[in-house]
Amino acid sequence: MGSNLGSFSSGDNFPDLSPVGLVQSGKGFIGTGTLISPTIVVTAGHVLRGSYKAKAPVASEWTFSLGSDSLKPTATYSVSEIILHPGWTARLSYEGGIGDGDILGLDLALLRLDLPVTGVTPARFNAGDSELIGSRVILAGYGSIADGKRGVTSVDNFDRLAGENTLDRVVETVNASNVLQHYRGGVLGVDFDSPDEFFNSLGSTASPIDYLGSGSSASTPLPYEATTAGGDSGGPAFVRMNGVWKVVGTVSYGTESSVYGDVTVYTRLASQSDWFRIYLERWAPARRAGFGEWLNLDWLGNFATYQGDWIFHEKLGWFYSPGNGADEFWAWQTELGWWWTSIKAYPYFYADEGKCWLYFSASDSTPSRCRFYNYEIKDWEIFER
Repeated sequence: MGSNLGSFSSGDNFPDLSPVGLVQSGKGFIGTGTLISPTIVVTAGHVLRGSYKAKAPVASEWTFSLGSDSLKPTATYSVSEIILHPGWTARLSYEGGIGDGDILGLDLALLRLDLPVTGVTPARFNAGDSELIGSRVILAGYGSIADGKRGVTSVDNFDRLAGENTLDRVVETVNASNVLQHYRGGVLGVDFDSPDEFFNSLGSTASPIDYLGSGSSASTPLPYEATTAGGDSGGPAFVRMNGVWKVVGTVSYGTESSVYGDVTVYTRLASQSDWFRIYLERWAPARRAGFGEWLNLDWLGNFATYQGDWIFHEKLGWFYSPGNGADEFWAWQTELGWWWTSIKAYPYFYADEGKCWLYFSASDSTPSRCRFYNYEIKDWEIFER
């Protein structure tokens, strides 16, 4: 991963990298992981168990550290459970014991932390949308520093570094013959273009690599073009989708030695979204406030969760929401009946009972007095409790 001078803040151009942390064992093995809920980290399966001969990982031997400097982390968390993707484990006996789960898009593992992370907003992951070839990708990790011409120049890197690339391949399900369908995941690919545009490893005239298939790729690098190196395994690839930064893949493997022409292959997360949902708690993208049951969603604000799917919101007051979506959900309140909102719609609500749209004026509302503009009657309504 290359390092660039300058200061970058999260927003439309760059994602928030605070949930990207260091996965490390007491025996010195390292990788990169991304917090996708207050208690769950996603990384690569091979970081935890890289071959058939390797012993099953022991959770107590692993930690997850947050912070841009791995020598001085802002917080380090113990791991209470390691969850290897079942397909990764099942395929380790193939290819002479080194497995083929990486090329099949099964190189995934989850870490359950013993305590929830507070004060950090978990990264959203792509749960099902199709990624667009040509999208700008932001890479991040704790891997070695590399130079496009010389390859790895320093293995003693302690900083979280980031760069950008272009998404060149999207394979939602690999076309692997003689492999059972449930052992076929998805993969994504990027190549490392040089300033002289000499290399184009995923261009239309290049030979296919593993299951990435054929396609086209521009040979022109982006301003902060980057590739991956040792230590970046399990690290995220962020893509801005529908106005939201989402992790679309985790680093699985590369074809060369972090030089120009290198190809990095990512395990596609959307291809395994059903597996993720088994382990993620509700409101996964919400940041833990650190006191009581209070959470914060960047678009919804502050709220607390209670038994029976009841929610207390700082402005809306009490509402009932039995679904499992954090960025789109239906809810019920005595005054409004059933209503729907989402990350893209809020502060607009759709009220099912009146079949109308409402605008919620949060600045003029309290839990006991909510103010809405009703577009059906073209007037303001106030609901007092």
